[in-house]
Amino acid sequence: MISKKNILCFGSENWEYPGFQQTLMRKFSESNKVIFVNPIGSRKIKLQYSQLEIYFNKIRRTFAKRKSPTTNCFVCSPWIIPLIYSSIITKLNQKLIKYQFSRILIKMNFDPYILWIGTPTASFILDIFNPKLIVYHAVDRYSEFSFVDREKIRLYEKKIAEKADVILCTSDAIRNDLIKYNRFTYTITHAVEFEHFHSAFIENFIPEDISDIPKPIIGYFGGLSERVNFALIKKIAIRYPHANIVLIGKIITDINYLKKYLNIHILGPKDYKKLPYYLKYFDVCLIPYYVNELMMGVDPIKLREYLCLGQPIVSVNLPEVKKLNHVVYIGEDEEDLIFQVGKALNEKNANLREKRIQIARQSDWSNKMDEISTILDRIVVHKEI
Repeated sequence: MISKKNILCFGSENWEYPGFQQTLMRKFSESNKVIFVNPIGSRKIKLQYSQLEIYFNKIRRTFAKRKSPTTNCFVCSPWIIPLIYSSIITKLNQKLIKYQFSRILIKMNFDPYILWIGTPTASFILDIFNPKLIVYHAVDRYSEFSFVDREKIRLYEKKIAEKADVILCTSDAIRNDLIKYNRFTYTITHAVEFEHFHSAFIENFIPEDISDIPKPIIGYFGGLSERVNFALIKKIAIRYPHANIVLIGKIITDINYLKKYLNIHILGPKDYKKLPYYLKYFDVCLIPYYVNELMMGVDPIKLREYLCLGQPIVSVNLPEVKKLNHVVYIGEDEEDLIFQVGKALNEKNANLREKRIQIARQSDWSNKMDEISTILDRIVVHKEI
């Protein structure tokens, strides 16, 4: 792994989110100095009640005291004007960012450094920073989010892609979108903390709020957001009344109507440390997303987390999931997915369980860091950083 380098990362999600960029920077900080910058935002500003919590949390993070998760890792939330799609405001934000970070970089003796960009809306920083290496880390098809200015996101992304020394993408679909701008574009799928999830095998602990729910359990964990096809979940509940569906995660959209179904249980968000114990209690694991242009570019983190304990997995037909169709039940459409749930509930093949666990072990972060470092090392040597 690269070591004794300085990495300035503008993330696509907040530091607290257990995502690819955050975990990667934690790993890098073991042998490098890292500054992680919480996202500058990508939403079109709307004065709606539903967005007040988002704006409030962003203001709170901006005014919060800067923290250092480790000796080598520094997390901050920059002061910017959130009208990110305005060209006039962008020029002002450039001045604000330059003022804030010129002081931080000098104070931390942060030169030379690698600039790691994880969101297209950070494209304006390319005009004010002078890194030795630029990495663009695309973990989503950002232009397909419903809350962004699609055309401007595409322009921002094109600017970053053309200027980057290397692009890392979490799916082949995203790589195909970006390789036309930069031939040094690679697919690096999500990794998993294998031992964290697999260790639940040897524990007898069962969380109290799931222990009283009768089996079989069809489970899902992740954001309960607009990405999830809740109408499909409702149909599964109706088709398999003898089974119980457990939904775990932060509720980001209105799903109150599901509460009338007695075999659907909404348990809310859970501590990451306890997730393996819920997963262990699932009989079938669901990936019930809508299939659209956004999701066709997704490599679901939960896929490899599910694999760690070997349970049957039923997923909608996404390209990155289809690569593992020998161990995952894939529904070609809604009706076929509901049928595949029935097959998964009746699975008796112990060999399939072992194959899933082996795939998850190969996707452990230790292997993923080797994969990423192999790509970066060649560039770092070439750039003489």
